[in-house]
Amino acid sequence: MEQHTKPVDYQSFFTAALDKLHTEKRYRVFTDIERIAGNFPKAIWHTDEGTCELVIWCSNDYLGMGQHPAVINAMTEAAQRHGTGAGGTRNISGNSHAIVTLEAELADLHNKEAALVFTSGYVSNQTGISTIARLIPDCIILSDACNHNSMIEGVRQSGCEKVIFRHNDLEHLEELLKNMPAGLN
Repeated sequence: MEQHTKPVDYQSFFTAALDKLHTEKRYRVFTDIERIAGNFPKAIWHTDEGTCELVIWCSNDYLGMGQHPAVINAMTEAAQRHGTGAGGTRNISGNSHAIVTLEAELADLHNKEAALVFTSGYVSNQTGISTIARLIPDCIILSDACNHNSMIEGVRQSGCEKVIFRHNDLEHLEELLKNMPAGLN
């Protein structure tokens, strides 16, 4: 006997999901900006109505070194010498010698045996937390309720037990620590 199933209406499914994001005010719209070298921290904001200048206070380029002539020249020389793009992840296409050298310099700077460069702070948190926590037997992670998503993902991917304390509430954290199993507090 043939089974007849109603075809899935994918358009309605995705439209409803997008509508929900809009209703919850979680629909993301990314600001279209153009940074201008030598004009840090200012940028040009591109909108449907035209352009205007704005100041960016939320950059990870805290000192504006991404626009420093020496940094731009070094990047240009590196791109001309090595090309652009990594060509793949380290475990697939190998380590870039420039990154190996950078890691050695960072380790030396901090008097450490080795250093590891990540592609972003997000990946560093995500990978570092999950990897280290997985190595600790019976690890319980106490996490601030307003942690950055990179930390939340690291905790989640660790597979460890987690306990959430109210944002910046040291009394709540202390209460939770006192109730930890014997030998952990």
